[in-house]
Amino acid sequence: MELLELRYFVTVAEAGSFSRATVELGTTQPALSRQVRKLESELKCDLFYRHGRGVSLTAAGKKLFDTVKPLLQQVVQIKDEIMEESDHPSGAVAFGVPPSIGATLAAPLSRRFSRECPAVRLRIREAFSSSLSEWVEMGRLDLAILYDARRGRNLNAEPLLREPLFMVEASDRRRGSDGPIELAELSRRRLILPGPENGLRRVIDTAMANADLPLSVTLEIDSVAAIKQLLEMGDDATVLPYGAVHREVREGRLRARRINADDAQAMLVTATPLHRPVTRATRVLLDLVRSEIRKSIKAGVLVGAITGLERMPVAAPMQATEVHGSLSMPRRHS
Repeated sequence: MELLELRYFVTVAEAGSFSRATVELGTTQPALSRQVRKLESELKCDLFYRHGRGVSLTAAGKKLFDTVKPLLQQVVQIKDEIMEESDHPSGAVAFGVPPSIGATLAAPLSRRFSRECPAVRLRIREAFSSSLSEWVEMGRLDLAILYDARRGRNLNAEPLLREPLFMVEASDRRRGSDGPIELAELSRRRLILPGPENGLRRVIDTAMANADLPLSVTLEIDSVAAIKQLLEMGDDATVLPYGAVHREVREGRLRARRINADDAQAMLVTATPLHRPVTRATRVLLDLVRSEIRKSIKAGVLVGAITGLERMPVAAPMQATEVHGSLSMPRRHS
């Protein structure tokens, strides 16, 4: 049995399908299938049941998985520990971010990291917090930013940023007040939100439940980009942190009204796996994440208070008009 075959086998088992595993491994499905078939041929048994929804482990496959998975983790750990002793970090770091902040952090962070650790390959994965937390616990990510995660058996979470939430809508939709919006008013609005498993959605649901108010959700869509596109077309409203819409607000395409409620705030945390050492390269990335958060708040790209590092007042975006907690751009004149 070869290490590559075992790694491919474990990835397929965790992903539950060959197609999802190819994305994770960055290979092709024929190459992946070939390695698994070689392993099955050597062991003279089927390791997977193939079905319409993907694959599941046979009894032999589960026995192999339970034995091999901790061994592969030990190999990765030994590699990380040896590389950690080097004065010049190398290898790879996998970093996960939610869509609401990925567009703000990913580009500047990757450029700064490449200057700090030129020999390290950085992979940034964008997904919702529910997926990112699973990937951290499984060791697929070295570091992630999550919404409101708790320290678990396989995950260590540290507070990073507390963000107030904003109701976001088209800039010219029923212009009305630019002031902060109360939860009672929000409950009367038709909203487009991500699904209930999304970390940000859970914050919204909890705030409304605590106020004993209903939530009118007309569409659930797990794409921040698609939600913003629908808003610009004049459809309903949504709830997001300011960083997710700062460009559209500054360009006058959307407006953001801060939600006036103490629990309408989202906690961002950094998460690392407990069962793997935090490498020097990962620590460099973590420091850069914190630095970029500070920089983004100062520039008005993010609105929030840095938590666990230093206390900072909630900052208003630069070049935007703040009216009693509302953030919007001056209207354009034709």
